Amino acid sequence: MRALIVDDSRAMRMIIRRELRYNDYVDDIVEAEDGQAAIDIMTETPVGIVFSDWNMPTMSGIELLHAVRSAGWTGKFCFITSESSEAIKTQALGAGADFVVTKPFTAASLDRAMAVAFGGVPTSAVIDERAGDKGLTVGSVLEGLLRRPVQAVRSDPPQREVARVVARYVDSSGEEAAVCIAEISFAAAAGAALTLWPPAEAAECARAGYLPEVIAKNFSEVANVLAPIVHSEGRPCKLSQVSELLARERLPDEEALAAGHHRDLEVAVDQYGSGRISLITLR
Repeated sequence: MRALIVDDSRAMRMIIRRELRYNDYVDDIVEAEDGQAAIDIMTETPVGIVFSDWNMPTMSGIELLHAVRSAGWTGKFCFITSESSEAIKTQALGAGADFVVTKPFTAASLDRAMAVAFGGVPTSAVIDERAGDKGLTVGSVLEGLLRRPVQAVRSDPPQREVARVVARYVDSSGEEAAVCIAEISFAAAAGAALTLWPPAEAAECARAGYLPEVIAKNFSEVANVLAPIVHSEGRPCKLSQVSELLARERLPDEEALAAGHHRDLEVAVDQYGSGRISLITLR
């Protein structure tokens, strides 16, 4: 069966392709960067199952689902997304999705979901890799995404003397709720490990204090996957923006961030290096 992976992140398309490599149901894989590109492919190429992100430019995942179901396509449709709210899952299933897998995910979670979809189990079933795990940590989430050991221990906050990357998150009302500040060394290590760039490239980025475009995009995916745990009280959050800071550069809202609840960690990615991060819940 041919599978179509639809995601605007090249890194995530690569990860999904990797996890499907040994899946018994899939023998061919094609890719699209958004919903419209997926429709263009599906008009020319038979597709048995679609794995789609939720948020994409041009045409979102839910718009793609509505379009293909309205056109009479009867294949299996799966969302692989960091959107984890019950409202999103209800909307997806109500529109005709067969299952929803939340990031981070594993080959095993995809196998279980597809077994459900092709085994006659009602399509109201939602396979959520996080559903049974209320003890998620930075280490466990990153290990699930990067497929390598990750160690996170308490530390001092990220150093101002080095370049940093700032990820901002909003809650369901659109208000900024949390921020992750990461030293460039961690951002480079995690971003490079995501798509198996050489560890030496991560080390060079850390020394230069700069992320090339590919690794910067990869780190945005890492920051996206941290969304479920970035808020200290477990409030659902969504990544809204990622930006880079030069060494010693100040944030415009530094006082507000200082007043938030901080969780400071040193995070080491096996073979790729380490760096400090601060998860800040805004008050």
